[in-house]
Amino acid sequence: MFTMPKILLITCYFGKFPWYFDLFLKSCATNPTIDFIIFSDCPTPKNLPENIKVISFTIKEFNLLATEKLGFEVTIKSAYKLCDFKPAYGVIFSEYITTYPFWGITDIDIVFGRIREFMTNELLDNYEIISVRNDYPTGSFMLFKNNNKINTLFRKSRDFKKVFRSDTHYCFDECNFRHRYLQEGGDIFDIDCDIESMHHVIKREQKENNLKVHFDFLVIEGLPGQLKWEKGVLSFKNEFEVLLYHLILYKANRYTRKKEWPLVPDTFYIDKYLIRKNKLISFTGLLANSWYNRILPNLNKMLFKIDYFLSGQLSIKMKGVRTGTYKLNRFSIEICKNSVNENQVHFKKIKKLKMPRSLLYRGGFFIQSFPTRRYKLNKEKYQLVEFCSSGNIRVLNKI
Repeated sequence: MFTMPKILLITCYFGKFPWYFDLFLKSCATNPTIDFIIFSDCPTPKNLPENIKVISFTIKEFNLLATEKLGFEVTIKSAYKLCDFKPAYGVIFSEYITTYPFWGITDIDIVFGRIREFMTNELLDNYEIISVRNDYPTGSFMLFKNNNKINTLFRKSRDFKKVFRSDTHYCFDECNFRHRYLQEGGDIFDIDCDIESMHHVIKREQKENNLKVHFDFLVIEGLPGQLKWEKGVLSFKNEFEVLLYHLILYKANRYTRKKEWPLVPDTFYIDKYLIRKNKLISFTGLLANSWYNRILPNLNKMLFKIDYFLSGQLSIKMKGVRTGTYKLNRFSIEICKNSVNENQVHFKKIKKLKMPRSLLYRGGFFIQSFPTRRYKLNKEKYQLVEFCSSGNIRVLNKI
């Protein structure tokens, strides 16, 4: 009888399950030969598919388990930091993977297609690590052969203890945030990095013929639209079948519609800013497509430009914004004050820039010479929120 090697995908999520979680569950359910474990402090959803388990788990319990398994103290404070630990899940969660020839890492902001159409027996027979991008390891989906050599591969990084002991998120599971450089064809060994990431480790071991790794571009990211999910099959432009769509930018864009259905349909479409079940040939489909994908985003972009222009012309200075440095990954902004108590920005340590107040967005402000960015301070959370004219949102934390 023809059999498929069993695969287990592991993820951790802390906090309330988000709006897209049902899309994730629906796409997991149509991959019955793949098992999923979600370690979470969220209540277990009702009517979970048979191949999905939600195991009650807290950050405190993760710290205790990771400390025990890794042999040194782990004290992470935020769920975001868990990304750095993904390559070590084979050690940390070793009791859960014993019956699986392959285990993998994933996230819940994913809509899967037919996983087995891409993760074939031939691929699993010939490789020890499988990444679904061609330019760097993918923390959103990556498979590892279940043996001691691969499960402990992260230890070959000279910095793994530094990473695991620090509160700083280093993007250790991928490439220390050098994504754009690698996408443009760069070599990870030719650029300065803060730490030796898994990309360094994997590429070095591959070069020395110690590791069989497969890099291939099998995913859709960004906001391309033209995606269709139908009974487990995910297609792009009605032409290419794809492994998964990563919602990482869709979920963080203020123009996108965060669609929740009482019951996820067997067919749905993912446009640039809209997830819908109606076909474009229907009246409701055409209306929704025109309003949410074209008219509303373009209107918002026009208002953004008007706001920047008027703010610059009137030049109403910001005062009373909490000073300090706000940072996200490798990007940082320093807010300071001048001699008359007006706020200014030190951007990339180049020079001090003015902060004209937004006229259309209460509490918001712009940074001189950056017309596509608007900011607002969240005083309660010590965060600086960046709104881009494209709709993308980033949150910078005070350090």
